Amino acid sequence: RNEGDRLAATYVNHYIANGGVILPVFGGENEENDNNAVKILERVYAPRKVMTVYAREILLGGGNIHCITQQRPK
Repeated sequence: RNEGDRLAATYVNHYIANGGVILPVFGGENEENDNNAVKILERVYAPRKVMTVYAREILLGGGNIHCITQQRPK
């Protein structure tokens, strides 16, 4: 990726696990949006715990939380 390229930074690409939700966050100028996303998903997925992962490096690789947790066929 080149500096200035747009990244597919989205909160929709979260992962739902037993008892929890792993939510990508992006920090910096996105901190307010990160906090809003946490609050919304805490309501939507109650009583699961919402855990955040700083996802910029994952995005640079071309995916996000949900993408890197997919099954592999046998």
